[in-house]
Amino acid sequence: MQAQKKMRYGFVAAALAAGLVLSGCSSKSDDAAPTDAASTPAAADGLATAQAAYDAALAASLTFAYPGDAFDATAASGKKVAMISINDQIPVLKQWTETIAAGLEGQGVKVTQKSDAGGVIDPLPKFFQQAVTDKVDLIITNAVPAALIPLADLGDIPVMTTNQTAAPGVAVADGIAADPSFDFSAAASLMADWFCVTGAGAGNAVVWGSEGQASSPIMIDTIKARTTANCPDAKVDYQDAPLATWFDGTLDGVAKNTVTADPTITHLLPLYDGMTIATGAGVDAAASAAIQGSFNMTPAIAAGIGKGSVKMDVGCPNDWFSYATVDASLRLLTGNAVPANYGITCKVFDESNIGSIDASVENSVNWYGIDFAAEFAKFWTAS
Repeated sequence: MQAQKKMRYGFVAAALAAGLVLSGCSSKSDDAAPTDAASTPAAADGLATAQAAYDAALAASLTFAYPGDAFDATAASGKKVAMISINDQIPVLKQWTETIAAGLEGQGVKVTQKSDAGGVIDPLPKFFQQAVTDKVDLIITNAVPAALIPLADLGDIPVMTTNQTAAPGVAVADGIAADPSFDFSAAASLMADWFCVTGAGAGNAVVWGSEGQASSPIMIDTIKARTTANCPDAKVDYQDAPLATWFDGTLDGVAKNTVTADPTITHLLPLYDGMTIATGAGVDAAASAAIQGSFNMTPAIAAGIGKGSVKMDVGCPNDWFSYATVDASLRLLTGNAVPANYGITCKVFDESNIGSIDASVENSVNWYGIDFAAEFAKFWTAS
């Protein structure tokens, strides 16, 4: 059978990259159970803190600050880049691939390869070998853990990962040239705040992480800490959904069984909004009233906010991240140092403000009031 022939990304990544596995993310909620000892004043203070942070992110007016000096990017023109993604079925990964490629091509860089592994690791060696054969000047990977990159076989071709450090200050993996990333802890904190506020401090949530994704442990730790601090009477259960299960019907069934087994569940918090398609199908199949909040704010999900189970999505601008990756690529191609932190900030979208934007397509000016392509381009010509 095909399932026997193909090694699923999540399980193999766990074997190859034990440091990326979600330790402690089981279907039990031992350490997240509500405590009767929580004092009413403390709980009220925590809820007020969550409400204030959430309201601020809901009304946020983002500002852009470039984290370095201008440089001459023209020397990158004509150079070759290969792009390798773990799974462009995921809406945000597809969006990043397309935006990054367009940004590079706009600066004269030749994107010779856009390869999609489709959520399994079998094709990865072939994709990297193709990049070597094409003698590219840089390889950019999209959500591919460093442990799955055959660095020893790539000669002197630099490799840049994305979102594998998952928070400012986390060191890049050995052999990796750079790793532009969101601050996933900021997004997770806002997800926890939304849960606390909409659950009135006493909701019952299931959080789904995804094995092998470097950001999952950071996000889960943040949600645990934030809910413990701000809504200690709430109940939170942590489960895992390896990437391949998002699309083969497995996660749909798990979500359905989960909300059916516990009708008191009020919230689902899949860490990445591409997961909400499957978890939402499970909610619908179970006729559950549970609501969902997530992160990534991709149009495929944003357009449905308030129309189905998804009520909130944290948007840390995908164009900001994409052009930060373009910027880092141009710096590597021209021998310039890459900033450690691109300072990407976030805004919350829910039923109260989703009508103020055209959610069908991510337009940075419409959604966030900033043209990130134009802002970054100002710094690609040395003064």
